[in-house]
Amino acid sequence: MNSGPGVLYTVHEAAEMTDCSPATLRHWERQGLVHPRRSPAGFRLYDERDLLTLRRAMHLRRVQKLSLATIRRVLQQSTTGAPAAGPDRPARQVAIGPRLRRLRLEQGRTLQAVAEATGLSHSFLSLLERGRTGVAVATLHRILHVYGTTLAALAASPGRHDVGWLTRADRRPTLSGQFTGTTIQQLSTMPASLDPSLFTVEPGAGSEGAYSHEGEEFLFVLAGVFDVILGGGRRYRLRTGDSLHYPSSVEHEWANPGPGTARILWVNTPPTF
Repeated sequence: MNSGPGVLYTVHEAAEMTDCSPATLRHWERQGLVHPRRSPAGFRLYDERDLLTLRRAMHLRRVQKLSLATIRRVLQQSTTGAPAAGPDRPARQVAIGPRLRRLRLEQGRTLQAVAEATGLSHSFLSLLERGRTGVAVATLHRILHVYGTTLAALAASPGRHDVGWLTRADRRPTLSGQFTGTTIQQLSTMPASLDPSLFTVEPGAGSEGAYSHEGEEFLFVLAGVFDVILGGGRRYRLRTGDSLHYPSSVEHEWANPGPGTARILWVNTPPTF
């Protein structure tokens, strides 16, 4: 893996991070789904944008059962860049890695101990703490569970507030670079039993696994199409204006089937994720 500012991954590293085989990546390159760069020695090198494309393709192939030709068309039609600037583009980005490292050190844990507790590799956790790799939402939940904290607590910053806790549109604590194709904006930093967030999910992106925790969840789709799978099998396809309410103790996973960006008002109570 390249150690420069733009992190690059070998075909084997990219395969591991996208849950498919190196042979599949080579085949998809021949089919024109992804275009990795080459090292001076001719080895394939994948960047974060390539990983996003591969995860979208994997979702469309496995979940939507689309042909490679159809996947190519969906990928060409989808927006692969970040959402345009505007009132919903926050100014304060939250870096997950340093905060996870601080939590680990405060609790007196070693990387090896966290690796054993989460079932993740020592090298992956090290890269994550240094901001050198992204993380699936389901995987982050596993890490936060070990630390005994939540995403809301991780993103929060101390400050003085009046009776009402006001969060300006351009000051929302935001988690984006760590998740492939998913941006999470905290709509309130008030320590309470309610945790409202705004999720922006690109086509093909999702939780990349199922997870569960205490509490309840309410989703309202502001734009796009959004799939939620509960209990390992019951699929709910939500469209603009649809809402879904379910107990968080039921295993749940989610994804944007595309082709457009989905925006979801997401409320957890209590904030256990």
